[in-house]
Formats: sequence, C-alpha cells, structure tokens
Amino acid sequence: MKESVTPEEVSDFKNKWCNENLIITEIIKNGLYDHFIEPILDVGAGLGDIAFNALHDKEVICIDVNTIEEDLPLSPKHERVQVDFFDYVPKQKINTLFISHTLQFLDEDIELLEDKINSISPEKIVLVTNKNDDILGDLISWSEENYANPNPEIDIPDFPKGYQLLKTVDFKTHLSCRSFKQLATQISYLMLVDLDEVLESSLVDFLKSKLQRPKFDFNQQIKIFSKNGK
Repeated sequence: MKESVTPEEVSDFKNKWCNENLIITEIIKNGLYDHFIEPILDVGAGLGDIAFNALHDKEVICIDVNTIEEDLPLSPKHERVQVDFFDYVPKQKINTLFISHTLQFLDEDIELLEDKINSISPEKIVLVTNKNDDILGDLISWSEENYANPNPEIDIPDFPKGYQLLKTVDFKTHLSCRSFKQLATQISYLMLVDLDEVLESSLVDFLKSKLQRPKFDFNQQIKIFSKNGK
C-alpha cells in the first residue's frame, strides 16, 4: 500500500487525465455554493483549484500534507497550510469541513477520524467520493486480489456520526489516457498501490479485458451533512 501520493501524481491525474475537479467545481458553483458556510476547511486541498474556482470569495483554509508550489493561484480570502489533518489545530471556529477525494488518506482509524471531526465540530461536512458501482468496483476487487493492503476510496458506514444527510448529488466523470499503461498508472493512484513490472502487466491485461480503449466513465457523488439538519 502506498502511504501517500506526490503533488506530481495529483497534478497529473487532475489536470491531464481526469475531469473530476472541473465537474465538482461547476456543481458547487451552480447549486451547492450556499451550503459552504465560512470559514471552510479544505482537507487535502492539493492544488487548491476547487477552492480557487468554486469558493473564490469565501474564507477557506486549504490544508495538505504535501508542499504546494507557491506560484499556484490563491484567492486573497484563502490560506494555504502544509499540515497533516490530524495535527491541524484551527485558530477559529470551522463551519464547513470539505473532504474531496481524500477520505482514503484519513480512514485508517475511523475512531480517530471521528474524534478529530468532533473536536473541530463543523456545522456542515461536504464529502466527495467515488460510488464504486461500476468499473471502479471491478478494479477494487482486482486490487484486493493482488495486494495485501490496497487503500481505495470506499464508503464508511454511518459516517460521519452525529450528522444528518441533507443532500446528495450524483455525477459522472471521465478518465482518459493515451495508452493502457498510462491508465494502469492512474489506477494505481486511485487504489493507492505501487506497480512493479509484473503487476503493471497484469493490470494492463485486466483493463484490456474490460475496456476497448484506455478510457472510461465512472460515478461519483457529493454528500452534504449538517449537524443541525439545516
């Protein structure tokens, strides 16, 4: 199992091969904007592009364990902090916790995660996750058969505790590469596994058995939770 991903891996997936951040940005701007109550904590913000493009005029603290290049765009109302989520101590009351495709890096100890969220005590929690009801489900099965401890993004039952589900938005995104070998690399990013030559060849063969071309659509969802049901 990979313990982390590099900024380069994040950038390649988000900017070269997959359109998920563009779609998430548009959904937030055109329907979910008012659910993001300031201040907002963007956990695992990565490049910070969703916050910059969708929440430009709201107060956002973008945290990430990786060092992010200083020349990336940053709104005057945003702050970028390099820190592990579990080590982060807010300087002010956080009203919205935004976790977009980073839950798999936080869920090794669910009790610890719940305790951290309770300590921050946001009014709203916004989760963006894969649904895994399509080819990603097949790829999770493949990774579990070939690795002792893969770490894909999966649903956590009854999470987050103490919050009511207000709204769910389902959407579809597209992952497209120039070759099956490139696609295998992106799948290793999604499953948080390392590929040696043997496993890369095996994954390429598996992908070719499922797909005519090195591209596919997959389902995702945005869930909005509230502490007070509003």
